[in-house]
Amino acid sequence: MVEIFRAGGFVMYPMVLLSILTMAIGIERIIYLRKARMDAGSFMGVINGFLERNSLDEAYKHCESTSGPVATIIKAGLKNQRRGRAEVIRSIEDAGALEVAQLEKGILILQTISKIAPLIGLFGTVTGMIASFRAIGATAGGGNPASVATGISEALIATASGLVVAIPAYFLSFYFLDRVNRFMLDMQKSSIKFLDGLGDLEENVAERSQRLDTIGGDYLEV
Repeated sequence: MVEIFRAGGFVMYPMVLLSILTMAIGIERIIYLRKARMDAGSFMGVINGFLERNSLDEAYKHCESTSGPVATIIKAGLKNQRRGRAEVIRSIEDAGALEVAQLEKGILILQTISKIAPLIGLFGTVTGMIASFRAIGATAGGGNPASVATGISEALIATASGLVVAIPAYFLSFYFLDRVNRFMLDMQKSSIKFLDGLGDLEENVAERSQRLDTIGGDYLEV
């Protein structure tokens, strides 16, 4: 392995750094997304149950005790529910934007690595071929043919190393983007369910208040 590294030329040093960065981001994102994973359907079932009973404080406490982006955006909506529906929607959107930014953290770096690693490998290929052609010219004048093989080997190793780094980075970025899209879909569905449940609660409270006003008016008339 050390011999291959040395044979690849100076481009192997940035390749190693890019591969380490890819592994670090991949491990960190896997751990983060696993912790953020939750059953959004079951969670919203519990939240809507609290809304049906007008237990907003219990719903807020349940959000605080639950980890995940869905719980965070619903908690933001509950925190501002007394300020009106427009404020609830705004707070959910703001919290959702922050959560998406956290979920997408590191993906852009992986995409950049997947594009820049082949270019670095291509640069190593070019320098290796230049060395080979110089050796060929020297060979014509009685140089060592082994230098030609060394240059070609450097070119091929540089190309291969660029692909070895770029392919996992591209795969990881695609995989994490797919996971983020699933989280975003869960957040959108959950926010719709929450707003519907909150709307039903407001209607029930309004109907109850109107009924009490009617009963009070009839009682006063009697």
